[in-house]
Amino acid sequence: FRVDNVPYPMDYELLVRYEPESAEDWEAVVSVSSQVLPTSPRCGNLLPSEQMYHESLPHSQRYVLLSRPFCFEPSTPYEVTMRLQRAGVTQRHPSAFILIDSLVLLPRVLELPGLHGAEAAPRLEELERYRCLEAFRMAPPPALAQACVRLLCSVSALMHGGALPCQCDPQGSRSSECQSQGGQCQCKPHVLGRRCDHCAPGSYGFGPLGCSPCACSAEGSVSQLCDAVSGQCRCQPGAVGRRCDQCQPGHWGFPSCRPCQCNGHAEECDPRTGSCLRCRDHTTGRHCERCQDGYYGDPVLGSGQQC
Repeated sequence: FRVDNVPYPMDYELLVRYEPESAEDWEAVVSVSSQVLPTSPRCGNLLPSEQMYHESLPHSQRYVLLSRPFCFEPSTPYEVTMRLQRAGVTQRHPSAFILIDSLVLLPRVLELPGLHGAEAAPRLEELERYRCLEAFRMAPPPALAQACVRLLCSVSALMHGGALPCQCDPQGSRSSECQSQGGQCQCKPHVLGRRCDHCAPGSYGFGPLGCSPCACSAEGSVSQLCDAVSGQCRCQPGAVGRRCDQCQPGHWGFPSCRPCQCNGHAEECDPRTGSCLRCRDHTTGRHCERCQDGYYGDPVLGSGQQC
């Protein structure tokens, strides 16, 4: 993940949203780093410039809050790298995978002006009582209490210096308007992102109609994910086609593909029935195994005869 749009220099909690694809626990090694030294008074005196996290991703949960915050500042580009592996497993398995939904930076709002000191006590008490900040750990967040709406709009205005434009993507969104809390645009089918600007995992072909499902064959593909532009699924050996739902040329009977048996008189057969197509050498039949009317002989492979 590249982080280059931090609005305010302060500590942020890092939250990883994920979607397990099996009843297995995973582990993540997360690294936060920057190629340039921080310069703001808030973050400039903090070392190291790279921080490592080792976290567990239980299959029963959908997010994990990393163990300690990190100080991010505006105008400094950061890179968050994540390495994933199944918990307690040393050998890699090509069909095991986990979907990472998003990386979320949650500001530690106690650092903001107006939210610390004695005069801020009533506002902080409301934030805690209504669990306003916890609402943003899940996606999409649930409906907020009115007190949270008021408080979080104040937090956002403090961090960004006022309200922000929606900037909904004209191709991926249904309108130019967004939610007043969070700025989420209304996305077309299989489109994700606050601005509705990219395809959801398992879909492809971002455009005016949204995105299309990959629909990868369960028998012929190695996963349900496909190329974001072409929609090409990743095929198992012996399978071809955009959805990996066909046999290779010269084979039939997907998903149990087997060679066409045409006695050397044709290269292709019907992909469903195995009946040979375009028999040559005056032969006919399901396997090009007999002579056409008006010809004689034994065209079966190995007989040494032709029609």
